[in-house]
Amino acid sequence: MNCFLKSILFCFVLINTTVFSQSEVERPYYFDLVNGPYLFIDHIPYDAVMMTGARLGYEFTPRFNANIEYVVGQQQDDQNTLGMTHNVNAQFNYYLKAEPKRFSPYVFAGGGFMEFKSFSTDVYGIQYNVGAGTTLRFTNNLYGLIESRYFNLGLMDLGGQNELAVFWGIRIKF
Repeated sequence: MNCFLKSILFCFVLINTTVFSQSEVERPYYFDLVNGPYLFIDHIPYDAVMMTGARLGYEFTPRFNANIEYVVGQQQDDQNTLGMTHNVNAQFNYYLKAEPKRFSPYVFAGGGFMEFKSFSTDVYGIQYNVGAGTTLRFTNNLYGLIESRYFNLGLMDLGGQNELAVFWGIRIKF
């Protein structure tokens, strides 16, 4: 084998043993990659938008954690003007099971800043959300996740306030 293939194999083994190991070491930090639609059900000017983003979180106890999330998406308004939707928020999660096995259902509440930028009219403001989800453990450090949330945009001048979102993604604990 040449040096390039040996170094790739070495990196794969190193990542596999450190990030995805089956050790029982508690890792309080996690990183989520998330994707999913925001369904603007009350709005006249906007339809659904596919959002993509990341979260950085900290696990205080096995039942309680907090994270900060940034997601972004691109869509058109009712005037066919292309724009971006940004959302930065903080969430507090409460896990329903103290000692989860494979599935770990949780509920959460949070809020933050949302912006519809470069549309016919820019709109931004504060939003808050509540929801529920679950993680699915693949290894001690790698999880899948799915969640749904209700978020309220009543503090923004959009002509609607009650919205839904669905996210799925992966979680890596470190």
